[in-house]
Amino acid sequence: MRAQATRRRRIWPWILLALIVISAIIAALTVLVWNPGGSQPTASPTATVSGTPAPDAEPTGCLGGTERDAAMVLAAQAAAPHTSNGAVEFATAFVRWIQRYPYPSSEEAQQVQSVLADDSFTDDLAAYLEGEPDLSGGIVEPGTDYYMNTVPGVWNLESVADDDISVSIGSGYVIGGELSSTLRSSITITTHWDGSAWTIAGADGTRTPAELYEIGTPFTEGC
Repeated sequence: MRAQATRRRRIWPWILLALIVISAIIAALTVLVWNPGGSQPTASPTATVSGTPAPDAEPTGCLGGTERDAAMVLAAQAAAPHTSNGAVEFATAFVRWIQRYPYPSSEEAQQVQSVLADDSFTDDLAAYLEGEPDLSGGIVEPGTDYYMNTVPGVWNLESVADDDISVSIGSGYVIGGELSSTLRSSITITTHWDGSAWTIAGADGTRTPAELYEIGTPFTEGC
């Protein structure tokens, strides 16, 4: 029980604006208005990690399809090439799947468990979600339907080392079916290439949404 609680404290400090002072939350949200007509951030570099170069396209934010189910995550893992862009797409698919309410079902969690690295943030994804962690960081009222959309999304490579790539993913809150014009999430996912596919090795908080949206590269599509 103590280990599980420790994991929860470690994993979700990176959810959008999980701050102590409410006034700071409001101020940060005010800044994060998506402006498609404004200046574009500098693109993060793309890297082929090792081995034979694979066909690589700029991250769309939609690899695996538009659904937010286990099949989408598994399809994204299977399709993601062994490149930094492949890691970005796979990490984004996992974020779209897990950060929502209602939570993914236990059956889905058991299927997605296979994409977690051996040393990841939990060794029992179904039990983790059954604990009803606040994956919105207090932004969404308990019991309110929401999910994340990468239409106003951005990404930024944080590190590329051997077969481990960390990427920050920014996405927008869709609450009660409406995409917010200001609410944004910043999540840093570490992926690991296990020899045949990308896996989820960790999740942490490294940047605020304001920082990420200042430097991040927009997804080419988003969904």
